[in-house]
Amino acid sequence: MMDILPSPSHVAAYRFSGTLDGPDYDRCIADLESRLRLHERIGIFCDMTGFTGLTAEAMGKDLRYALSKFGEYKRFARGAILTDKQWLARISEFAGHFFPNTEIRAFAPGEHDAALAWASDVQPLPPKG
Repeated sequence: MMDILPSPSHVAAYRFSGTLDGPDYDRCIADLESRLRLHERIGIFCDMTGFTGLTAEAMGKDLRYALSKFGEYKRFARGAILTDKQWLARISEFAGHFFPNTEIRAFAPGEHDAALAWASDVQPLPPKG
């Protein structure tokens, strides 16, 4: 299940719980795309404390979306992951090394406000030179 959380328009904020399926993923992508139409760069906040997995359909959609955004990853400024699972925190932060213009940081469940504030601190892209 996926819930869209209240946040500034330049921050895509979600709560993932249970198993994420294809329709959940479609709603998430529609929300992300609406924010990208409004802002050059966005932050992302994901509360994954209740997340248990995703279906094959959602995994396939995630891969297709990631490939479709190749060359645009710099538009995703920050990703804050709220989780109580150390393995998910480590994987999330490790993945950040593959996206040089995106900072990814894991936060503990009690750090909701700090994580959302951190994701909200989006810096503009440097001028092209």
